Amino acid sequence: MYDEETLEFIKEREEKLGGQLLLRTYATWFAEVGGERREFGVFLYSDGKTLVIEDFFRPAKVLGYEIETKREKERRKDYKKMEIFIPIENIASVDLVTKGKAETALKTGNTDIISAGGVSKLLCRTVTMIKTGNRTFFFEIPDYKKFYDEINRFKNKEN
Repeated sequence: MYDEETLEFIKEREEKLGGQLLLRTYATWFAEVGGERREFGVFLYSDGKTLVIEDFFRPAKVLGYEIETKREKERRKDYKKMEIFIPIENIASVDLVTKGKAETALKTGNTDIISAGGVSKLLCRTVTMIKTGNRTFFFEIPDYKKFYDEINRFKNKEN
């Protein structure tokens, strides 16, 4: 099942939120329009009331060995942990969009993006887009459908 370290990690997150984690997933790519951008190590979790986005420092490795260069030491020193808390009730929409449209939105700030259609889903890399009142986030997560269903289940529970 889970090792002791993982169980402790989950327990710490549950204590932080004050409830059991009902959703846990990760993103291999994350970006916020006008905000943070991360390529690896983003963990998403929720107790059904709040969605938390948290990242972790990921050391550079070659063949499984950490690189200890001056640049890598500076990168580690300059790293700032990201934690974003989004009340589920503030989530206006969850959509699947192409990564190309997401990248355009990040550059232009225009978040009026059409959901990915059937052909786009097959031919293009897709990411999940979450919109709140004034913020837009993009995630590349393993299972969009499961994530979408869980967020909607949480939202419907509150109503």
